[in-house]
This record gives sequence, C-alpha cells and structure tokens, in this order.
Amino acid sequence: MLRFYFEVARTAFRRQLIYRWANIAGLLTNVFWGIIISYVMIALFHARHQVGGFDVRDTLSYVWVVQAMIMIVLPFGWYDLMLTIRSGEVVTDLSKPCDFWWYWFSREIGRDCYYLLYRGIPTYTAGALLFGFGLSGDWRNWLVYMVCLPLGAILGIACRFLYNIVAFWIVEARATAVMVGTIALFFTGSYIPLPFLPPWLHTIAIWSPFNGLLNVPAEAFLGKLTGGSLLLEILRQVGWIIVLVIVARAVTAIAARRVEVQGG
Repeated sequence: MLRFYFEVARTAFRRQLIYRWANIAGLLTNVFWGIIISYVMIALFHARHQVGGFDVRDTLSYVWVVQAMIMIVLPFGWYDLMLTIRSGEVVTDLSKPCDFWWYWFSREIGRDCYYLLYRGIPTYTAGALLFGFGLSGDWRNWLVYMVCLPLGAILGIACRFLYNIVAFWIVEARATAVMVGTIALFFTGSYIPLPFLPPWLHTIAIWSPFNGLLNVPAEAFLGKLTGGSLLLEILRQVGWIIVLVIVARAVTAIAARRVEVQGG
C-alpha cells in the first residue's frame, strides 16, 4: 500500500511538470511581489533600525523565504478536491481501495516537492541576488528548517483539505476557501512578518494554526527560534497537525455516509 501512495505522489509531481509556462509565470509573480514588499520594508527601516528584533537584512530574508515557501505550503487558492465533489468525481476516489485522506495527502506531497524544486529555490535565489542577503551559514538553522518546513507543508495540506471538504454541504464552497485564504495570508506572515505585529495580535497569531505554515519555518531559517521557543513552536505545529487531521478524517467519514450514487 505504501508503494501505491508513493506512486500517487510521483504522478502528482510529474503532472506538475506539464505546466512549465504556468510555473514560470508564477515564479515571476513571486519575484514581483517579493520586490514590492522588500522596498516597503526597506522604507520602514529608513525610519528605525530594528522592528520586533529584526534588522533590514533579517526582514528581507524573511520576505523572500516566505515568497519561496508560499506555493509549497499553499494556504490559498486550491480547489482540486472541491471540484471533484462538485462534479461527482469524488465518488470514484471514495471507491478506490485506499484511504481517501492518504490518497489526497500523497497527491499534495508530490505537488509540494515539485514547488520546492521549481518555485521555492529559484524564488529565494532571485531575492538573494537582487538584495544581497545571502544564506545562513549556520548548519543548525538548516537542520531546524528541514524539520519545520515539512511540518508546515503537512499543516497546509490539512488546512486545504478541510476548506475543500465543506463542498459536501455548501454549494458555492469557494467563498469559504477565499475567506480562509485571506485570513491565512495575514496570519502566516505573508503580508508582514508576524514579529512586527502588536503584542496582543502577535499572541493570537502564534497560537493559530496559520503560524506554523510560513512564519515558523521562516523564523527557524533565520535562526530566530532556539531552545525552548523552538521546541514550543514545533510542538504547536505538531499539535495543530494532529487536531486538523483528526477533524479532516472525521468530517470525511461523515461526508462519505451522505454520498449518493445515481445512474448505472
């Protein structure tokens, strides 16, 4: 069975290779937004030397690592499962001799691996060349990042799965997806780094599931998380993954019982 899920992930990876021009357009979009946000942050640091413990170099690196990860974690704009529910194709997926959640999880892991190689690395490289902030030389930061990023990607899959599965009950579920995506983009640190938020709002943000999508891997990459704070953030990521996966599987079980197949 593990081989089956591996093949599903590999097929999803290869499927993404078809859309080369779409990936180039998306890469240019990431670079464009990265440049705009970077100059906004540079303007901020003309007025002060540090914000939330970040200097201008830290902030630029944060901006670009978030841009590099955003399509890997993908907190917005994913409707693949929702569309299968609307078309009725989901019945075929539910009938397959495999676990429905693990099937979609494998598909998304394959997609995430593609975007890591073809969007994430080129995006960060472009930012490093344009603004000269380079890479962390501390191997410990890379080690921590290699733990936090996969956890963020898994958390992203669980979030996407949940706001898509509501299509079993809501005719136009894209409204829910857009609402969740808008909130997620703010609380992940996509618009501004979360350490820049006022203390009361920062507390809300770091205890939300969205914190583990982009902010935690980004701060880990910069070496801002160490010791107890690092352990707490990883535990929060793992905790939210467990909660969301349990909810996703429970909701899927309820939805599967209400599916009716007509025709023959």
